[in-house]
Amino acid sequence: MNMFNLSKKTDYGMELMIFLAKNQAGPISLRQIAKEKKLPFKFLEQVAASLREAGLIEAKEGRAGGYLLAKKPAKISVAAVVEVLEGPVELGACVACPHARQCGQQDVWHEVGDKVREMIKGKTLQDFLK
Repeated sequence: MNMFNLSKKTDYGMELMIFLAKNQAGPISLRQIAKEKKLPFKFLEQVAASLREAGLIEAKEGRAGGYLLAKKPAKISVAAVVEVLEGPVELGACVACPHARQCGQQDVWHEVGDKVREMIKGKTLQDFLK
C-alpha cells in the first residue's frame, strides 16, 4: 500500500469512523451518513461490513438501529482502520520489486514505512475531534 495515495475505500472508511466518533448519541443509519457526507451508499455498506467484521463498529438492528463505534474514539487507532481496509501498511514499491536488495533503496523505504506505521498507530479517532 502506498500511504500517500489511500484508496477510496479507506477514505470513505475514515469519513465513516470520524462521523461516528463525532456523533455518539446513538446508532446512526448508513443512509443518513451517506446522505450527509455525500458518499455512495452501496460502497459505504461494503466499507462498514469490513469495519464491523474487524470489531471497530457495531450494528444495531431495528427501527432505531444503525451503526456506532465499538470502542471509544481514543481506543481506535488510524492504523487499525487503514489496515482493515488496505491491508498492512507498507511504503514504496520495494515490497514487490525484484531488484530491491540490489539498488540500495529498500532499507531507506523500510525505515520510512516503520515511521509512518508508528505515527498512525499513535493517532486515534479522538485526534480528529479537536
